[in-house]
Amino acid sequence: MAEQLTSIEHFHQFLETHELAVIHVMRNNCSVCHAVLPQIEDMLKDYPRVPLGVINQSEIEAIAGELSIFTVPVDLIYMNGKEMHRQARFIDMQGFEYQLQRMYESLEG
Repeated sequence: MAEQLTSIEHFHQFLETHELAVIHVMRNNCSVCHAVLPQIEDMLKDYPRVPLGVINQSEIEAIAGELSIFTVPVDLIYMNGKEMHRQARFIDMQGFEYQLQRMYESLEG
């Protein structure tokens, strides 16, 4: 289940709390953002140790500057608080999952 991140501080706390995490950045009137979110949620069912944080840029405008975001949706994979992978606008789900799987397996091994 996705956790709504309601501030930049909440975003940083989320990353500090989780060794591996996925962040989905969206806006209110973005149909692509709303279509991608359930796909990411479904993918993460196979990775029970990976939480999903959702940031609505319509509510937290400053996140664009914090993460250097120029378009939405943006899906990011963080490991140990560092951004390891980013996809924006057109999300390649297979490529995204491939990167996630590699990082997930490195935690297991």
